[in-house]
Amino acid sequence: MPQDYAKYRDTVIDPKTQEMLNKPLPAGEVDPKYAEFLDMLLKKFESGEINPHLASSLYNRAVYEKLSENDREKADMTAINLMSVIRQIEMLWRLEHKASFEVMNLVETVFRMKSGFEELHGDVYII
Repeated sequence: MPQDYAKYRDTVIDPKTQEMLNKPLPAGEVDPKYAEFLDMLLKKFESGEINPHLASSLYNRAVYEKLSENDREKADMTAINLMSVIRQIEMLWRLEHKASFEVMNLVETVFRMKSGFEELHGDVYII
């Protein structure tokens, strides 16, 4: 059943609430392991070791080639997802040149995705 959002069209938000919502989240303390991971990602982008439009550039070929066909398919899908998030990190970094809350959240996402996959399948990725 569709919602009738038109009834909220004329809603006015309290200015203090709007001001609070407009403030970016504070970055807080950056975990050193994620800061190192971000630094490594950026260096691999700058050197061309990682191609932002080629998910297979993430592969550690020696390990990837030993996977079963089923596990290679899983590695392929994970690489596509990883590269999608890595491109967002790279784009935000180019805009802000700082480890903002958003950048570090994405770095942690990539780190956890990569680590979770590699716990099951070995050191499949060069990151």
